[in-house]
Formats: sequence, C-alpha cells, structure tokens
Amino acid sequence: MKIKKEALVVVRKMVKEKEGSKRKNKFEQTSGKYRNKLIAIGIIAGIVATISYVSYDLDSIPTSAAASIDGIECNTKEYVILHNHAHLDFYVNGNSMVVPERIGIIGNTCLYWMHTHDTSGVIHMESPKSRDFTLGQFFSIWKASGGFPVTGATPKIFVNGKAVTTGVNETKMEQHDEIAVVYGSQPSFIPPYYQFKEGE
Repeated sequence: MKIKKEALVVVRKMVKEKEGSKRKNKFEQTSGKYRNKLIAIGIIAGIVATISYVSYDLDSIPTSAAASIDGIECNTKEYVILHNHAHLDFYVNGNSMVVPERIGIIGNTCLYWMHTHDTSGVIHMESPKSRDFTLGQFFSIWKASGGFPVTGATPKIFVNGKAVTTGVNETKMEQHDEIAVVYGSQPSFIPPYYQFKEGE
C-alpha cells in the first residue's frame, strides 16, 4: 500500500513536470510570436521614419510650384537670406484702399518672394539671395493674384512721406520703407512712416 502511494506521488510529480514543460513551451512559443511581431513593427516604424525624413529633406529644396512673375519665383518655403518688410498705403481719388491679404500666396502650394500675409499693408520680401525688389514687381504679382483696383493710370509715388519721380518699375522697396501710391486726387495726408511690429 505504501509503495502504491509512493508510486502515485511519483506519477503525479511526473505529470506536473510534463504539464509545466508544456506550459513553458507554449509560453516560449507565444513569447516568440510577440517578439517577432515587435521586430516587424520596429522595422516598419524605421521605414516610415526614413520616408518621412527624406520627404522633409526634399521639401527643403527650393522648387518653383508656379510660374515666375517679373523675375520673382514662387517657392514652397520662406527664406531668411534676405527678409525685409515694407509698408504700402494705397489711395484712389483720396480714399484709402485695403491691400488684400495673401497676395502672392497660392493656397498651400507656394508663396512668391514678395507677398502679404494679412490686410495690414505689410509686404514681405523673402529671397534665397540678396537682391533688389521694386514696387512694379509687387504690382505684377498683385495683378496676377487678381483684384488690382486700377487699370491704365499712372500713380504718384511717395517713399517715407516724400514724392519720388521714379515710376513703379524703378521704385525700389527697402527695409521698413513706407510707400504711398496715389491714383487720382491726392489725400490730405501722406504718411511719412509706418510702425512695424517688433521683430518685423
């Protein structure tokens, strides 16, 4: 009887060890499957990261997304090699006209080296190289964007409150210039300067 009990204990122990071994093998198989999945996910994440980096790097290459206007390109990013601002006041028969927002910005596609962001009249001149910009170039971009309010007339031009004799194509736009363009009758006051925002 005692021998039967001992034999039964040994058999039970052997069964438990066998079940434990099966569980261990099943756990190792499951762990191996998870490990393989994690490796696959890691490889996919690496590929996605590489594609994202290459795409970002390609975006940083200057590319023209629209036709040049008067020698001014439309690129997919803004530049800081030359980054100037001038202000434009626009008058028709003594009345102040709003300079529209987003002149020279084509949707989410590109922006010309001369453009406006809002209706403040601030013109952003941003180029990948040092160069001159003229009022005529900005007017060409405005006309191409649509909504230029005057046709077939020659304006009077004031730079920093003083009348100039140059035409629109010869009037350079320098950093922080206040430019007033007058079509028809002149307003009673021509602004001599514009208060740009700090850092603008």
